[in-house]
Amino acid sequence: MVEKIEGRIPTRAEFTRERILEAAEIVFARHGLNGTRIREIADTAGVNNATLYSYFPSKSELHEAVLERGVRPLIDNMVEFSRGVRDMKAAGELLRAGMKHLSERPNLSRLIYLEIISEGSYLEELSSRWLRPLLDPALVDLKEATASTPWEGNLAPLVVTTFVQLSFGHFALAPLFREVIDADPTSEEWVAHQTKFMITLLEQMFPNAPEQLA
Repeated sequence: MVEKIEGRIPTRAEFTRERILEAAEIVFARHGLNGTRIREIADTAGVNNATLYSYFPSKSELHEAVLERGVRPLIDNMVEFSRGVRDMKAAGELLRAGMKHLSERPNLSRLIYLEIISEGSYLEELSSRWLRPLLDPALVDLKEATASTPWEGNLAPLVVTTFVQLSFGHFALAPLFREVIDADPTSEEWVAHQTKFMITLLEQMFPNAPEQLA
């Protein structure tokens, strides 16, 4: 579903572009970059190949646009957090916003996991353009936070990777979890449970967080 853009109804061109991106996100999550055919994306979006190519000249450019649309808001939120008052309240809001965004685009997490697991030629660019700008600020903040706690500074990378798995992994592995917990992990109820769990875990890991992260 294409939402309003900056509070206004999108133009026909914007609507078509968003519809193509929505379809591409779904198809890339199924097959990965190398395994995806443009025809399948076009069919899913309800357009022909010529229309799709008029918006995105190549499959790789379309793939990058999907990632940019999906990951950029998360990067922006992380940058804003790093520049503000980094207390536990702000960290909780950061986690809530991230989980809300990922819940609205569950195929984004599956797409990213598929590219990582396949270890294809695109992995380096995926890491450098989207994942490192998202994770590096968190790593810096956590290294500072662990300086005056029982956590050793060299454990900070493991804290970051754990929360990546708790957030992106929650949606990427939803088909498996659905069988394990006999519920839909992508439902509003279970996303709320997962978010609360992550915030509680962070609070217990850093009990003096307002002093440590400020």
